[in-house]
Amino acid sequence: MKQIYILRHAKSSWDNSELSDFDRPLSNRGKNDAKKLCSFIEKKGFIVDKVFCSSAKRAKETLDLMMDGLWFDYINDLFYEEYLYYGNVGNIVDRLRELDEESKNILFIGHNPTLFHLIEELTNERIKKLTTCNLAVITFADAWKKLSKSKCKLKLLYRPKEIEI
Repeated sequence: MKQIYILRHAKSSWDNSELSDFDRPLSNRGKNDAKKLCSFIEKKGFIVDKVFCSSAKRAKETLDLMMDGLWFDYINDLFYEEYLYYGNVGNIVDRLRELDEESKNILFIGHNPTLFHLIEELTNERIKKLTTCNLAVITFADAWKKLSKSKCKLKLLYRPKEIEI
């Protein structure tokens, strides 16, 4: 069974209005939420083979705060990808379909509305919202090149405010 982890970046700071959207850092709440989610996933034993992270500052900072919980030693590849900031669902699906079959647990860190739509399209389920630092876990049992929404299931959706450590 393959798993696709979809993580929306943690809450960003709006303190500096001079910064572009791409360059906004995490807020204190965002840092705390990312650390809380990190502790949670470490306790759950989530292991990730490959990570695809938006190249925006707040996404990179979210990943930095999550690395300990993701069993960093097991990550074979880490990619910072502009399409996760500027792209669409199709870009992510195309990337998943290109994966080798040895890759079983894939993490995407990015932004809404793309990630929200990705979850709904892959699982054919409706979720109310995907707020900051929410982590969806989607399962898939076929070859990556055959990825389609009819074959994916939303296993879990974690929200930091609902997690008790």
